[in-house]
Amino acid sequence: DSKAASVHIKDIENTRRKLETLVASGSNSLQVVSDFDRTMSKYRHDDHLTPTCHGIPLDWLSLVSGIFEMDPELTESAKTTLTNLRNKYYPVEVDPHLSDAAKIPQMLDWWRLSHNTIVSCGLHRDALSKTVRDCGVVLRDKLQDFTNLLHKHKIPVLIFSAGLGDVIELLLENFSMCTENVRVVSNFMEFNEEGVLVGFKDPIIHSFNKTAASIVNGDRARVASQRPCVLLLGDSTGDIHMADGATVDDPKGISGTVLRIGFLNESIETNLEKYKMIYDIVLVNDETFTVPLAVMQTILQCHLVYTNGGGVPISNSDSDVDRSGH
Repeated sequence: DSKAASVHIKDIENTRRKLETLVASGSNSLQVVSDFDRTMSKYRHDDHLTPTCHGIPLDWLSLVSGIFEMDPELTESAKTTLTNLRNKYYPVEVDPHLSDAAKIPQMLDWWRLSHNTIVSCGLHRDALSKTVRDCGVVLRDKLQDFTNLLHKHKIPVLIFSAGLGDVIELLLENFSMCTENVRVVSNFMEFNEEGVLVGFKDPIIHSFNKTAASIVNGDRARVASQRPCVLLLGDSTGDIHMADGATVDDPKGISGTVLRIGFLNESIETNLEKYKMIYDIVLVNDETFTVPLAVMQTILQCHLVYTNGGGVPISNSDSDVDRSGH
């Protein structure tokens, strides 16, 4: 079955070493850094692609309807403009022959023009709230178990998105996941006293600056201080950099450790080897948070054993970490 879920680990020894470091360090040294679209939310549900929080689909030709574009106040003219911008700039974003440095100015243009188009519609905060309540976003199975565990252990969560932070926060509220340990780093709207959209706050967060380094300095220090260990969750090649600015991925694990788990949602045969090079653990065709939850449970449970003098009890069996299915 080509759609069967599978787990892939290229470097088992290095992944085990990172896990052992996270276990030894414990929850007080740990933070979670995660993408939102198609990482926390499902990529497919009932065999259909799910909406993203900005309406920017992974495959721009399919023009998947995003939550935001369901807003009844978004004019047909604005939708056409957003579609034209997407058709122009999305191929640039995914062009393998262009460097990030060449892409970034065009991404800034795309986001700025899109934001200006959205602002021109005079959207109301209340209408956006209703749109989000009625949208078809489906979160990955076991995600709420994962976030409940993080909340219980007071582990900070940084959620990154190049989409709309207001939409993500409304979604988190809908799913009772907007807890004090969660921080969203994204593009946030500015509303006037009447609740009408008048602009977007700086800085623009796009596909290539979705990192902890983009957080305002004072906030960055508050969020990242004394937590050198990161569990990173993403679904694109760019997502591996989200922890940049929060910690370093030290091969010796002394100054910092980043354990990267990647969801590979599409073009699997083309992308699998590349994902295995950049993510420690790659989850293929997996619409659940079963593996990240198991990893977090292992870190927390084994740390208790470790602090009681039991060593770091990570299994040496390769079959435990490289298998098909769950």
